[in-house]
This record gives sequence, structure tokens and C-alpha cells, in this order.
Amino acid sequence: MTKELLLTNLQLEKNIIKKKLMYGIITSDDATNQLTMVNKEERKLKEQLVLEKHVNKNGSPRKIKYQESKDLWVTIMADKKKIYSKTRNGLIDKLFIYYDLNIQSKTIKTIFTQALDEKAKTENVNPKTIDRYNYFFNRFIDDEFACRNITEITKADLKAYTQNMVNKLHPKKKAFLGYKSLLNLIFTYAIEYELITSNPVISIKNSIYLKSCDTQKNVSEDKILSLNEIETIKSEIYRRMSLKRYNGYFINGFAILLSIETGMRVGELCSLKWSDIHDNYIHIHSQQLSRKIQGGKEYYLVNWTKNEKGISNGGRRFPLTNAIKHILSELKSIQDAKHITSDFILCHENGEWIKSDAYQTCLRRLMRSLGLPVTNNHTFRMSLNSNIFIPNGIPETTRALLLGHSVETNLKYYSYAPIDAEEEILNILNASSDNNNLVSPRSHQKITNIADYNKKKKASDCYLKGF
Repeated sequence: MTKELLLTNLQLEKNIIKKKLMYGIITSDDATNQLTMVNKEERKLKEQLVLEKHVNKNGSPRKIKYQESKDLWVTIMADKKKIYSKTRNGLIDKLFIYYDLNIQSKTIKTIFTQALDEKAKTENVNPKTIDRYNYFFNRFIDDEFACRNITEITKADLKAYTQNMVNKLHPKKKAFLGYKSLLNLIFTYAIEYELITSNPVISIKNSIYLKSCDTQKNVSEDKILSLNEIETIKSEIYRRMSLKRYNGYFINGFAILLSIETGMRVGELCSLKWSDIHDNYIHIHSQQLSRKIQGGKEYYLVNWTKNEKGISNGGRRFPLTNAIKHILSELKSIQDAKHITSDFILCHENGEWIKSDAYQTCLRRLMRSLGLPVTNNHTFRMSLNSNIFIPNGIPETTRALLLGHSVETNLKYYSYAPIDAEEEILNILNASSDNNNLVSPRSHQKITNIADYNKKKKASDCYLKGF
């Protein structure tokens, strides 16, 4: 790795430390100590880069000296111009700018950020489009490539990176085309602002790279988790809760546990308040949204859920099960012990609500560390529907009500046979055969007539209205 890339990595590392401090992951003292160490490394690298450039025609170093009469540090440039500064470090910084050594302004990540910001401001695009670009960047562009100087990337470089990426990730065709769209956004912007003269993305021929992509159609196993996988996730969360890095407060872990049990959307989890918890139900009626602002992102609360489409209809109620009660009780005990106070259930140690982006990043990394095939929160909604609701005979109208969408959506996109259900099906068929072809009473797969179905549906709907 070049000195330039090392320097860029150090600058990124400083941003990470500041974010950890912001979210309460590290203490102020830890942040200060870590930033001091990074600054020392950054200073050393800056000086090395400057001294490599600041040389005479014969390659000998140009003098940098202290001029006592003026109480200034000074050096003479090739054009005989003198550059002054009150300190040696200040003079090095001026030379660093003079020789245009700050490649961070030309990195793939920086150009992407600038291009996306311009697109958001000038093209009146849907916020979801911006989110998709961010998603594709985080998924397909690794840290090393993100730090590359865009002016030095050739067609061969981009083709090699793309081939390595598809070999490693095997994305679906639609996702690969999203990656191509992302590259065009970045390199077209670089051409427009005369950082580069030609677009290397034209060398990325779809037919070549799609051979390494996943072209199989999604099946239920790609979309939902088995009960065993769910238990593995829970076990990993509780293991991490004891790790020193979380200081006894793995708040995103609790968010994942609640998502598993309730199937709530990310924004609904982040906005959930203690006042939404009632004796036997959770009132889900708000969500956290975000929008781009100058210098970053703003998170805000709205009093309606996704399916209500901007107009509050009172939200929905989800039964307060024993499992949910246990999670909330455990979390409240930790918060009380740490003197954490907040209206929001899922909050950092300073009482600030958790952010959807940070939660999804944590979830994605946790799922990948466990080698699981799906890495987004949506899988918990689908898994709850397929592993719990359907096997327990909850009608589709009630399932849709609990998850906050239409019956059509529940049937078309959420309803799959539970994973690893072969043994259960075998037991049902055997029991049916042993009982003169009558379905076993313990089976949830009963065959009912329409009158029985309507009676069961009415009873279930009345049960929910009681919450």
C-alpha cells in the first residue's frame, strides 16, 4: 500500500473514532488517546510525502530552516518563491497543499459523495434512489478501492476489481446492474469535472461478469431463516453482550432481538418508546426517517408507519409476548443500572435514539460473521411470518395486520414453508395414515371447510382487537 493510501486510511480512521465517540462506543479519554496516536502517524507520513517531492533538480533535498531574525520557518521553491510558517509542522502543511498531495479529494469515496450530493440537489430524485446508491457503494466497494485515486484507475484496474468482486460476492443480476449504475455515477462525475478524460466503465461488459453472478431465482431458503439459525443469532448476541468493547450495553443486539420477536421495520424499532408498551400489547404507530442535509444526514420522527403512507390511522398493535417482556425487562434493568434515561427504548448511553443506518450496518456485519445467507432486517419479518404465524394457524388477514401490510403482500411476498420442515411434514403424514387418513390433531395443517375457516378468522380478529 502506498503512503498516499496509508494517509487516506488514517484520515478515515479518525472519522471512525469520532463516530464511535458520538455513539457512545468509546469514552472521551479513549477517543483522545486514539486520535493522538493517529495524528502522530499522520504527521510522520505527511512529512515523508513532502520531503519526497521537495527536492532540487539533482534530487537532493531542498533546505527547510528556521530564520531566527523573522522567527519563522522558511524554504525556497524551484521558482525562487519563499514559503514561510511560524512552525515546522505548519510549513510542512503548506508544502503538502502546494504539491497537491491530498489525494483524499480525488478518492473514489470522495467523488461518490460529491456526485451523489449533486444528484440529490439538482435532479429531484426519490430519496430511495439515494439510499440505493449508498447501499450499492457499501456493498460492492471495499475500503481499499474506496481510497484509490480516481485519476490513476485504468480500464484494467476496474475490470480486475469487478471480476474479483463478482467472484467473491456472486450478486444477483439486478444487484450487478446496480453496481454498474454506481460506477457510471462516479466516473461520469469525474469526467464532467475534468478529473479524468475517459470513462473506464465502458469496458465492463455485462455478459462477461454475469457468468460469475447468481442467476438462480430466489427461493424461500434465500429469504427466511430457519429456527436453528434464529437461535444461533440470539446466542451470538448474548455472547457479544459480555464483550468489553460494548461496555455491558450492546444496544443494537437488543434491537435485533426485538426485531426477531416482533417483525418490526427498522424505522419502527428506532422510534419505539417506553410509552408505546402497554399491559398486553405494543403500540406501533411511528417510524424514524432520514434525509440528506448539508454536511451529513438528519434523522427525524413521524407519527405514521410505512403502510399508512403519511396519514396516521392509529398504527397497529402487536401482542406483548413473554419473550418480548423478557427482552424489555432485561434491557430496562441494564439502563437503570447505568442511569440511562430516554423516552426511546433503543437508545445509546447518552439517551439518544439509535440510528437506522448504524443498526443495519451492525446487523449486516453480524449476519456475515455467522455465514448466514441474508443480511437485512426484512428477513426477520418474513421468518416470523413463515416460522411462527403460519405454522400456528394465524389467518392471513391477522398476519397482515400484525406486520402492517396488506393481505396480498403477505401472501405474495412473505408466506413460505418453514425451513427444515421436512420432519414435521413427515410426522403429519404418518399420523394421518395411522389414524385412518385423518389429519393429526397436533397438526396446524388441518383441512377445514369455509364455515370453520370464517369462524376461526373471526375469533382470531376478536382476539387481536382485545389488545
